[in-house]
Amino acid sequence: MAKVLIAGALGVVGRAVVERLVGRPGIEVGALSRRAPDFAPEATWVACDLRDPDDTTRALAAHRDTTHVVYAAVSEQPDLLRGWREAGNAAVNTAMLRHLLDALAGAPLEHLTLLQGTKAYGVHTGRPMRVPAREQDALRDHTNFYFEQEDLVAERSRTAGFRWTALRPQIVLGVAVGSAMNPVAALGAYAAISRELDRPLSYPGHSQLLTECTDARLIAAAVEWAWNEPRAHQQAFNIANGDVIVWATFFERLAAEFGLELGSPSEARMADEMPRHGELWRHMAQRDGLAVPDLEQLLGLSWQYADATFASRRPLPVPPIVSALKLRQFGFHDCIDTEECIVQHLHAMQDLRYLPPLRKGSTA
Repeated sequence: MAKVLIAGALGVVGRAVVERLVGRPGIEVGALSRRAPDFAPEATWVACDLRDPDDTTRALAAHRDTTHVVYAAVSEQPDLLRGWREAGNAAVNTAMLRHLLDALAGAPLEHLTLLQGTKAYGVHTGRPMRVPAREQDALRDHTNFYFEQEDLVAERSRTAGFRWTALRPQIVLGVAVGSAMNPVAALGAYAAISRELDRPLSYPGHSQLLTECTDARLIAAAVEWAWNEPRAHQQAFNIANGDVIVWATFFERLAAEFGLELGSPSEARMADEMPRHGELWRHMAQRDGLAVPDLEQLLGLSWQYADATFASRRPLPVPPIVSALKLRQFGFHDCIDTEECIVQHLHAMQDLRYLPPLRKGSTA
C-alpha cells in the first residue's frame, strides 16, 4: 500500500493530483491544506500550516507511514510578482518544505515530487530567458526558492535514501478556488462579468502574446509516471502541453464559449479593474447558485497573475518557451491541445458552480 501525501492539495496542481489518485486501489491519499476542502471526501484531509513547524509536526504525527510526497505547496506575497524576487519569501518557502521533511523524519519515504516552473530560468527577473529553455539552462544567480528547496531535498535524500523528481511546468491550467495563479478562473470570471455587463469580450493583452501552458492533469500523470521510472529520479523536467497558445486568438474561442461578441482590445489591467465587480459577482452568485459568492475568495491573487500572463501589455522580447524534449526522451509522452484544455476546465468549473453557466439559459 502506497501512502501519498499531497502538500498544497487545494491548489491547481495539488487538486489535480488528489483527483487522479483518490479512490485508486493500493493508494491511500493524504491531502494537506490550510483551508477546508470541498471535494474528494475519500481522501484523508490534513489541516496544517507548513509555515509553523510545531503545527506541521502535530498535523503529520499520524502520517509518518507516508511513502510518497507531492510537494505543491507555495506561500505567495500580496504583491505576487514582487514576492517572487524577495529573499524573505524564498526563505519562507524553503522553511515550509523543511518543516514537512522534519515532521516526516524516519518515514518509509520512497519518492518526493517537487514543483518548480519557468522562474527556474529567470523569467520573472526581466531578463530574456534562453529559448527554448532546457533543464540545464536553469539560472542560480538570483533569489529563487526552487533551488534552495531542490538542494534541501537532494541533501535529505542522500541521508534518508528516497528518490526525487522536479517538474517545471509552464502556466498551469486547472481547477481551484482561491489560488494565487489560476488563469482558468480569471478567464472564466472575466468573460462572465463582461457578459453580465452586456459588453463584448475585449482582449486585454498584447496582440502578439504567445506562450506555452501545462494542463494540471498532465502534471498529475507525470508525477505518477516518475515514481516508477528510474531514469526520472534525481532529475528535473520541463513539462508542457506540447503546443503554444496565442492569447488574442484564443479570445475568439473564449467569446464563443460565453456567447459573446469579440470587442476591441482593452487597455485595462485585470488587477485594477476586476476586483471592482465584487458586488456584481455576489448578485450573480445568488441568482445562479454559485458555490463561491465572493470574487476575491474565488480568484485569490489570480488577477495579478493574469496581468503577468494572458493580459500582459508588454510581452517579453522572446516568448518564454521551454523544451520538453527531455521528458519525452525519458518516456513520458502525454500531451493535450491547450485551447481545448482551457475549455474543459471552464466547463468543469461551471459544473462545480464555481462559474456561472457559460451560455445564457444553460444549466450546470
